[in-house]
Amino acid sequence: MADPVNEEQPRRRPRVIGLLVLALCVGLLGFAIVSLSVGNGGSEDIRITGAEEVQSLVGGIPQDGPRLGSSDAPVTVQVFNDMQCDPCSDWNQQVVVPLISGPVRSGDIQLVYHNFPMTESGFFLGAYAAVAAAKQDYEWQFIQLFFLNQDEAKKHGADQEFLDNIARGVGVTNFNVEQWQRDMKDDDIQSTLEDDEKLSAERQLPAEPAVVVGGPNGSKQLIDSPSLADVQAAISEVR
Repeated sequence: MADPVNEEQPRRRPRVIGLLVLALCVGLLGFAIVSLSVGNGGSEDIRITGAEEVQSLVGGIPQDGPRLGSSDAPVTVQVFNDMQCDPCSDWNQQVVVPLISGPVRSGDIQLVYHNFPMTESGFFLGAYAAVAAAKQDYEWQFIQLFFLNQDEAKKHGADQEFLDNIARGVGVTNFNVEQWQRDMKDDDIQSTLEDDEKLSAERQLPAEPAVVVGGPNGSKQLIDSPSLADVQAAISEVR
């Protein structure tokens, strides 16, 4: 069973305790007000890193919803993964990232992302956020930035406040955070996730990352966290 990222219910913003000290001074010094604020995990404590790294990886590559890469690429690699799965982040870094920087950027393959719930609790809020980002063709930036910040998700909980911080990291480009927040509530987000879940069930995928590689010479399904070498071999076979 995959190790899920800790997802907490959205927490209330921490109360701000203002300590006002009125100091009477001599002559023209007047008075000064000192204000101290105390927090216990609010947004100021969330540290999202890697935005520039993600933009360097993905920026400039065509995107259309869940697809990353040229629509004319002869080979399509469908990626089934779960952002809340802890080991899945390592697999993404070892397999998906090299594919993006290599054959995807060169136009040889295209990737299509499917949100694959690997825990009994099903989809978590981050999956809705990723699909909402796809409406602006930024799903891949959102996914990659989330994976890079999984430790922060464990620490704070992958709630709306955390996801807002991820979205602001995506926003180093032209990503409209306010529109994304509205899009998360659209009915078609749920439909897209249900379609992904149905496809995963039809393919009887075990609870680990998987890919389906398709091209002019057929298709191959690789399960159980296939290695980069395995995926590259499958691409060569179907090309």
